[in-house]
Amino acid sequence: MLPLRSTASAAPLQNSAGSQKLSSSPCYTCRRRRVICDRLLPTCRKCDSAQKACLGYKKPLTWVQGVASRGKMMGLTFDDVTTKKYSSVSTVHSIVRPKGFRHTDTFSFERVDPDEEASRRLLAKQGSFGLWHSARNSDSSGECQQADMVLSDRTPSDRGSEDEIECPLHIPSTLVDPLFQGLDKISRYYLTYYDRKFCGLMVLFEVPHNNPYRRLLQMVNDSSGVCAAMAAIGACHHLHVLHYSGESPFDSFSLKNKEGSFEDGEQFACSPNPNVRLAHQHLLLLKHRALCQLEQSLSNPRTRGDDASIASALLLMVLDMVESGRGAWKLHVEGAKRLLQSRFRPLVKKDADGLSPLSCAAHDSFNMFLAGSCMTFDIMGSTLTPSGHWSEPVSSQLITSPNLLSATEKKVWLGCPGSLLHIILFISSLRHSDSSSKTTLAPKADISVILSQINAFDPEHWTREMHHSMYTGTDYPASDHPLLREPHWNPPVLGSFDSAESNSPFSDALYHLASAYKITITLYATRILLHPPPDECAFFADEVTEVLTHISLIPPTSELFKSILWPTFIAGAECRCPEQRTWIRDRLDLMWRGCWTVNIREAMRVLDAIWSREEQHDGDWADYFDRSGVNWLFI
Repeated sequence: MLPLRSTASAAPLQNSAGSQKLSSSPCYTCRRRRVICDRLLPTCRKCDSAQKACLGYKKPLTWVQGVASRGKMMGLTFDDVTTKKYSSVSTVHSIVRPKGFRHTDTFSFERVDPDEEASRRLLAKQGSFGLWHSARNSDSSGECQQADMVLSDRTPSDRGSEDEIECPLHIPSTLVDPLFQGLDKISRYYLTYYDRKFCGLMVLFEVPHNNPYRRLLQMVNDSSGVCAAMAAIGACHHLHVLHYSGESPFDSFSLKNKEGSFEDGEQFACSPNPNVRLAHQHLLLLKHRALCQLEQSLSNPRTRGDDASIASALLLMVLDMVESGRGAWKLHVEGAKRLLQSRFRPLVKKDADGLSPLSCAAHDSFNMFLAGSCMTFDIMGSTLTPSGHWSEPVSSQLITSPNLLSATEKKVWLGCPGSLLHIILFISSLRHSDSSSKTTLAPKADISVILSQINAFDPEHWTREMHHSMYTGTDYPASDHPLLREPHWNPPVLGSFDSAESNSPFSDALYHLASAYKITITLYATRILLHPPPDECAFFADEVTEVLTHISLIPPTSELFKSILWPTFIAGAECRCPEQRTWIRDRLDLMWRGCWTVNIREAMRVLDAIWSREEQHDGDWADYFDRSGVNWLFI
């Protein structure tokens, strides 16, 4: 009698050469695909060639509805644990779901989490707001730990003190995304909000699975600073939706007589809406954590110039833009510029020796996104800062790179063509250059040369190239960065459009946006470099009308409508017609209610100030920015 063969204890087989081991059974991926498995260990080569995830040779775990997958117990569950209904806990104290969230997309907030209750108790104490008021100037790790108390998991001793905080025994019925494992509920909620409600605003057009700001979510388990910064952005945007959505449209009286600035937070702390107050508290906590984590990473020589530090600085620029668009963003831009210079300076020296490693490092997709986005903030921010307050940009090797700004233009919401960004950089260098400085990025040039370079730009040709790269997939490939290789998480697709249906409307809007930027840069260069008197600005009226005509042809429902702030502001600063000013005010109000970033409201306030100064004949708007000493970011 032949002995029975045991498959459970069978040793792995070997091929004829004896160099590779084989499994005694095919992998489960090949079984499901109904193909012959090569049974190579540790993974099947046939799955790798087909770009399929090999499930291995052991039976995979399967989630079922019940305590068993077969037999009498199939489909049966244990009795639910009956818990006390806390009627005193109402939906007012929970986080409000944003509009458009489905029940399956968000987390359960039927009961108050201990972290949320702790945050309310912490901020209800006397003087608790003073703790977060000095978040920027704090260099103590103790304060950072105090800020993390309400966001970290509670200890067993804290869970036992039910006389202080009621903690109902509630086991969530839904699974948590593996990406968010180990995070507190508040961070998970605002990261989900950032993913589904904000990331679409940060790119020129939404491409499925190719939004770099959404791809940063894959770094949450590797960098707590990046995680906190993204959650803070989500909290800030959600706060604005809650607080401002019920307000009336823009009017000059309400903007001029608004008590306090939009960044002091007093209006949120004193809001009669408890949801606004709670969202404001979450914003303060998450922002304080992000700043503390960035400070710690910069204090460590090993992590000072890594990708996570630069990404944190970039996200804090975005946060300051969403909060107000004044002042604070420039600090993070200057810090990111120094980090980029320290990173690429050794590569520039090697590139000068002929080794040429700069192109590989600078044109890696993730490094290109970080460097190009920081440069975009730097260049556009230099247009509305006081003269002489702009430091030297990132190394000339990166600035003169032909593909950096052109490739980044598809990854940011700005909508300004890369070639025109180079011209803005040239103009800003002339404006901010010091006569005593020995090195200047751009030599003194005739205004006619700059205007000829602007006129050489063809918006129609640029539109065709952008449309071709969008629909043919000629964009740079996915990054090979180690922090962006998580295979288990695929970002959701917020929306895509069919080229057959949206070809003409989208291309038309893209053409009008590029044309508006071209004419606006002409206005900006003339005003900044020549400072013409009012009697010589008669031709400005025709160009302002042309800019506003192009902007009017971009419908508010278009994805590109979020990109019109800078050209609308420059045209508004040069506008003299009352009817056109009213139209600009209405247009900015539509943009504000679609984006909910406070820099749009601040742009309207600055325009009101410029228009009132014009009636007093107190200089042009460029002089106003030089005298104000405020660094504005209107993009």
